[in-house]
Formats: sequence, structure tokens, C-alpha cells
Amino acid sequence: MLVQTERSQAVLEFLRADLPVNLNLLGIIDNVPHIEIYVDHVEKPRGVFIKKGYFHYLYTKEDQFIEAVMNQFLQEGFYGFSGVEVSIGKKIMEKYHVDWTSPCTLYYMPAENLNMKLMKHSVQSIALEDADIINHFYTYRNEYSLEAIRKDIKERPSSAVYVDGEIACWVLVHDDDSMGIMYTKENRRKKGYAVDVTIDLAAKMIERGKVPFLQIVEGNNMSPGLAKKCGFVECGKVIWFGIAAGNPKE
Repeated sequence: MLVQTERSQAVLEFLRADLPVNLNLLGIIDNVPHIEIYVDHVEKPRGVFIKKGYFHYLYTKEDQFIEAVMNQFLQEGFYGFSGVEVSIGKKIMEKYHVDWTSPCTLYYMPAENLNMKLMKHSVQSIALEDADIINHFYTYRNEYSLEAIRKDIKERPSSAVYVDGEIACWVLVHDDDSMGIMYTKENRRKKGYAVDVTIDLAAKMIERGKVPFLQIVEGNNMSPGLAKKCGFVECGKVIWFGIAAGNPKE
């Protein structure tokens, strides 16, 4: 049986032993106070399972740990999983009805790859009043996204290029420390703004002692080239997905 624990040195050391795949779990632990953390052993964990509302985060190399998660927590209801290793995701999805999937490629930037000389334009943090504009262009806009964007702007670094006083290009940091929600307005494209905000935000994360990383959804053919140009390194496949367990009500 898995037991609930707190943020601890044992948990952090276990996750840090396999980077960058666990950067999102470390980000959630750092940034979100009201989460539930479960392990098989408080002092020597062989896996970490985190509950954060609908979404869950999971890392382990042990099939027994995955089985324990399924038996203890995935009995009745709808469950989302965020950025788990594909091998872990497949073991869970084969046991349940899968509602949706979003496969991604994981990229990270080693500190030595940061090249500030790539920046050609002035960059500043995003103004909170521009959250509505960002939400309007957000691919995954929903009833909760505006508040999440506002929280990202207030609590974590962000970067944007402003032209004539209006936001033209931007990128934020989610609550799992991943960089995302990047967008450049159509009439401001092909000017290098995306490189400017990416480098600027990566520098801010490195200054905070973090490793910049991002998860690019499969089918996005533009972002991988931008990521590599800015110094990000491809390092594996992860997947977001949702399952239905038992016979849950809608």
C-alpha cells in the first residue's frame, strides 16, 4: 500500500536522480501547495505518485508501484495524467477506457546551451492585464484557463515582446515549471520574436536554479525547430491522457 507523505529530501533526491523526465513532478511539488504525495516507502521510495485535482503525476521504474497506484486510486472515476513517460502511460491505458491522449516530446535546455546573443529585440515580463489576450489565443482555452494564466503571470517568470505598447509575442511558465502557451500574433511573425522570448524566459529559469523544459505536442511541426535553435535538447517521449475507471457518472 502506498502511504501519503510530505515534500521531503528523500522524495526530491529520488526524483532528481532521473532528470529531465521528472522536472514536471519537481515543479508541481515546488509550486503547488495543496497536492497529495504518495510513496511506497517514506525514506527509500521506489516511486512517486502525486494527486492534483483531476490531473495526476507519476514516476517509477517498478511495475509493482504502478499496480499499487491502479489498485489504490484508480477504481471509480475520471483521471487525467500529465506528462508521464510513455512506458508508464501504456501500462495504465491498457487497463482502462481511454478518454483522450496527447503524446508529446520532452525538451530541456542545459545551462551551457543558453545563448543570450540570439536575442535581437527588447523583452519584458507579461503585464497581468494582458492575460485576457493570451487566453483568447490559447489553443486549449477553457473555463479555467484564464485564471490559470493569471496565476502563471503573477507567480512565475514570463516573457513578452511589446510593439507600440501592445503585446506581440509571449511565453509563460506553467505550475509544473514547463514553458508553454507560446504565441506570436500573425501580423508580428517572422521577426524573431519567438526566439527572443524563449531565450529570455530560459535565462530567467536558469537564474532561479531551474532547468528550462517544455513538452511539444505531437503534430506541432513549428515548435521543435524553434526549440532546437534556442538550445533545447530532445530527450524522450511523454504523454498526457485521460481514463475512465469503473462506471463513473458524467
